[in-house]
Amino acid sequence: MKLDKDSLSNISSYLFDEFLKHSDKYKTVSYFRRSPGGSLLMFKIMHNYFLNKDLHVEELIRKVPISISSRLSLFTLIDNAVKKGILKKESSSSTDKRTKSITPSDVFVREYKEWLHHYISEIQS
Repeated sequence: MKLDKDSLSNISSYLFDEFLKHSDKYKTVSYFRRSPGGSLLMFKIMHNYFLNKDLHVEELIRKVPISISSRLSLFTLIDNAVKKGILKKESSSSTDKRTKSITPSDVFVREYKEWLHHYISEIQS
């Protein structure tokens, strides 16, 4: 698909406006979209969630390159999301209580689906 300058300009304008406009509407999504590391966490969390795959905190953090976000920043982002009720962190093993699984809250899943649906339908129109 080849895009002309007008198309590229319109898409760029849409992406700019979409980011600002939907920050208030989809608060849980916006929480992660504040940083590149947060965005990557969100996409990986949802990827695993929709595949019904367990995702451990340590495994999740290893997926984000250190050049994008520090381990400390990612741990802090996850911990604050748990405190805000955006994510749930639970022991995933009865033998090792240190291993924690991350799952999105029901509100986060709902907002993510709505945001993604809106995003895709706007891009396709």
